[in-house]
Amino acid sequence: MKSFITVLLVLFLAAACGQEKQEMIGTEAGPAPEEGYIVQVGESYITPSDVEQELQGMPESRRLMYETPDGQDRLFDEMIKREMFRQEAVRAGLDQSEAYRKRVEYLARLALVEMFLEEKIQASVTVSDREVQDYYEANKDTEFTNPLSGETQPFTSVRNSIRRLLLLEKQREAFDKYMEDMMGRYVVRVSDDYRPDSGDELPMVEEGFGQLPDDLPAAE
Repeated sequence: MKSFITVLLVLFLAAACGQEKQEMIGTEAGPAPEEGYIVQVGESYITPSDVEQELQGMPESRRLMYETPDGQDRLFDEMIKREMFRQEAVRAGLDQSEAYRKRVEYLARLALVEMFLEEKIQASVTVSDREVQDYYEANKDTEFTNPLSGETQPFTSVRNSIRRLLLLEKQREAFDKYMEDMMGRYVVRVSDDYRPDSGDELPMVEEGFGQLPDDLPAAE
């Protein structure tokens, strides 16, 4: 953190010396947030909660890259640059455009789906230590033993990867089960106005049918 702040101050002073005649964005920024902030960027502030939210929104593998001191500095750098671009876009009026509104609506729908899947699917399954151990014992000779050397990987070296594998399998099963349930509850009917290029009749999905036909063409 301290190394990042030092570098930031050096860059800020260098930029200020080289661009004294340009308008400096942020000289009249609003009040700082009550929780405090890590750095001011133009008219906004990056707070500790902003950083935490950024990390929580990442996949675990990527998040681990940013939790080291050097990784934290890279994360701050990325967030600062992104915030400057965001403010540039606002100053250009892009946030008032119809294209922006449609994109926000689209991303909001995706975010809502992701939140539901996280809470109802991912969080609904767990993998016990016994399940991990049993998988290792059942597959030790085929998956964790080198056929040439005969050397077997120790359980401790593959435990986490086994847990992730079993977790993904359970999540997929939970997803498929929930999907099957939804297909039995929702009416999914293709419009009479839509026809594939071949002119073939589309199969209809009636209420309670349970699943879409495998050969149902996707709308463009």
